[in-house]
This record gives sequence, C-alpha cells and structure tokens, in this order.
Amino acid sequence: MLTLDLQAIINSISREVSWQNIVQFEKLDERVAIANELCANLIGVNEGYVEWCPNDEPTSLLETLLWWWVIRPNFGAAIANESPQELKEIISQYILRN
Repeated sequence: MLTLDLQAIINSISREVSWQNIVQFEKLDERVAIANELCANLIGVNEGYVEWCPNDEPTSLLETLLWWWVIRPNFGAAIANESPQELKEIISQYILRN
C-alpha cells in the first residue's frame, strides 16, 4: 500500500510537464530511456514538454511510479520504497551515480 503522502502526489500528476518544471533536466534523456525500456513508449518528448502516455488502463503502478520518477527524481528514495524490485534497483543505482 502506498503511503498517504506518495499517494497524494501520484494523484496530482499531470500528463504533461513543461521542461522548466522537470527536476534534474540535464539528465532527463537518461531517465526517459530507462522508463521507455521498462514500459514501451511511456514517455513522449515534445517541444518544450514531456508527455505521459501510459499503456495500461487503469494505469499500472509501475507506469505511474516511472512517470513520477522521470519528472521528479529528487523523490527517488520515496518512489523506490513503493516500487517493484526492478525499478527499486534502477532508482538506487541512479541515486548512487548522482
């Protein structure tokens, strides 16, 4: 079960986020590539913004957590706590490198 704070954050996720609102924008390409490898075509990169294009309906927990991590990697530890093992390991490695 997701923690109340993380659940509130997830419920507030927009499907489009402008580049200036993305944390660690300089490493966005790396996170998008990881997300799209785990869930094909999950993140679309457009002129001035990124777009969340979930494959599942309802959206899977993995897709939701990946999207949030792509735009807010500073919440990586909290996201990893709620993540499937594969994403938990990816986020942990990302945190260690950065």
